[in-house]
Amino acid sequence: MQEPELDFQHVLEQWSPLISGPVKPIGMSAFGDIYFLRPDGTVHVLDVLEGAVRHVAESETAFGAYMNSQEWLDANLMPEVVWQLHRRGLVRSPGQVFGFAPHPAFVGKIAPETAMVLDAVVWHSICSQLVGPNANSQA
Repeated sequence: MQEPELDFQHVLEQWSPLISGPVKPIGMSAFGDIYFLRPDGTVHVLDVLEGAVRHVAESETAFGAYMNSQEWLDANLMPEVVWQLHRRGLVRSPGQVFGFAPHPAFVGKIAPETAMVLDAVVWHSICSQLVGPNANSQA
């Protein structure tokens, strides 16, 4: 049985109004960060640990060049942490990400020993409530 694709629209709605207008998702990191294309061709990332959107590249071509840079990969996709988690036996399925409990916003760092496999929609719901644009109004 084939896994259903992640409903990016549903995930991104949780981050409104931080992300608004038309966007085209182009990928998601192992930790749930969503890379997306704006209508002007620029690439941005939704950082679920900080609850922020950052400009990444001027174009998909430039983004592709970053994806081929080991320095960029190490800084943004954390392959070393993914490797550590795999060594611990944590393996994601389609639609899943590595999440952390407690959320890094509470402890000030990414602690691989606190990682777990979560459904991407659930992780985004948790993150958007903790660090998203409406986090302070929910307290």
